[in-house]
Amino acid sequence: MLLKKLFIFFLLVLVAISSPSCGKQKKRFQFFNTKTLKIALVLPGPVNDSSWNAAAYSGLKRFQTDYNSKIAVVEKVNLSDASAVFSELAERKFDLILAHGYEYGFILQKIAEKFPKTFFCVVGGEVSQHPNLCSVNFKDEQYGYLVGVVAGLNTSTNKVGIVVGKKMPSIERAIIGIRKGLRAINPKADLVVSYINSWNDIAKGREAAISQANTGVDIITHLADTSGIGVIKAAEEADISAIGAVTDQHDLAPSTIITSGIEDASQLIYLTCENYVEKDLEAINYNYGLKEQVVDLAPSYGNIDPTTETRINRIKSELTEIDVAKAEQQEEDKKKKSH
Repeated sequence: MLLKKLFIFFLLVLVAISSPSCGKQKKRFQFFNTKTLKIALVLPGPVNDSSWNAAAYSGLKRFQTDYNSKIAVVEKVNLSDASAVFSELAERKFDLILAHGYEYGFILQKIAEKFPKTFFCVVGGEVSQHPNLCSVNFKDEQYGYLVGVVAGLNTSTNKVGIVVGKKMPSIERAIIGIRKGLRAINPKADLVVSYINSWNDIAKGREAAISQANTGVDIITHLADTSGIGVIKAAEEADISAIGAVTDQHDLAPSTIITSGIEDASQLIYLTCENYVEKDLEAINYNYGLKEQVVDLAPSYGNIDPTTETRINRIKSELTEIDVAKAEQQEEDKKKKSH
């Protein structure tokens, strides 16, 4: 099985490297004519998950077009195969290797030492630094706060739910943010959290969401990658509202999804690659949010009433310039003045 996986992996790499770029080169990067940049992206799930992995792939493809680079994408890489995959990419002289998931961090700490001429970057985790290893993260609490605000303003039962793929630091930060957003806007609302221990099981996501709906949850979201498709299907079946996750998931259920929380992995990947090209990528932990336009809310497509949407947009605008704690305090102060 491992040999088969690695054969498929080598094939993906070879196809990706040999694929010509269709984009135009930016003038200030003419040196690519003599040395074409090679970037690899390693994904824990499939590129067509309409969420975390698909967004990263989209960002890398956009960068490839803009900068005339060569890319390789390896999907569905589990931890048991990851070390071999990263080593093979480094041996094939990729300049920048992006590991799209915090779970790869401890593996790259070992791999980075062996391949000092390759720059590695972990997306979604914080790692101890080597000169050729960095990490990039979303401001997850900021993302969660926005989702909590939307949910708190739109729930009728005061029961909001989230279905989670697996427990991990970035997810827990987002959940903290959701609780804070809910509390700031609607102190009576409760958050129900279900962990399903899978990123790629649509049936499990659906089952967890149906279970939550049966307890009175009327607004549900997810941080579950492909499993989240099941969450949205369940919301549609139960006739409750859903908040999409990571990407704009409106098209999955146009009348069910009232908006989506955006953690734009596409833009995050693009910025990271661009920083590498411009020699601005250092061996540090980067954190990006609303201000850098990688955290946001998708349009509501008419599924949120204009008055509520105006209030959401005001809070979002304020959160761009201040941290979550200050945003909480501002909402608390407004409540006191209104009494």
